[in-house]
Amino acid sequence: MAFRYPFESILRLRQSLERREEQRLFAIAATVARLRLDLEEWEHSRSEQWRIASREMMEGSVGIVLQFASLCDASAAEMQNKLRVKLVEAERQRLSQLLVCHHARQKREIFERLRDRQEENYDREADRREQQQADDNFLMRSAGKLAD
Repeated sequence: MAFRYPFESILRLRQSLERREEQRLFAIAATVARLRLDLEEWEHSRSEQWRIASREMMEGSVGIVLQFASLCDASAAEMQNKLRVKLVEAERQRLSQLLVCHHARQKREIFERLRDRQEENYDREADRREQQQADDNFLMRSAGKLAD
């Protein structure tokens, strides 16, 4: 008779819950990566705008152009700050979800270790019964040979 783990359905549930939490972690990590990229692009764009404004100042640009560049920079700085706040929040969510995944994995591993121990005990008991049967057969044959 093959080994049957009585908590197999709970183990499958734990595996499913762990996979679901990992998927959430991957989604949050993707959000963090996207926000980092967006922030990097904004920083690059902002530095490019400053480079253009500096070049125009060197060329003797009209004050209104510089004032417009300053307003654009202020708007870009505000957007950058909003992205930084979103990034900090997403990073906090990622760390929190990482902890949730860790706990889900621990719970799954507990059931797997329990299953492994029960299977080892089952195999050990099956080996013991098999050896007992072999010993009984040997004794019966030996007893039969002595009676002859």
